[in-house]
Amino acid sequence: MTWWMDILILELIREKKAELLNIVEHYGFNHLKMIQCSQELDHLLNLHEKIKYSSM
Repeated sequence: MTWWMDILILELIREKKAELLNIVEHYGFNHLKMIQCSQELDHLLNLHEKIKYSSM
């Protein structure tokens, strides 16, 4: 993995975390939007780990 891919994925993760916090503030923890956003964040985190460890 190149350094710029790592920076890009980490930035997407940072943005998704901010989005998740915003959704929780407005809709609460049990809203469908929160669950969907949380799953998207999980996907990004898993992708980052997969790419990180596959390049070792």
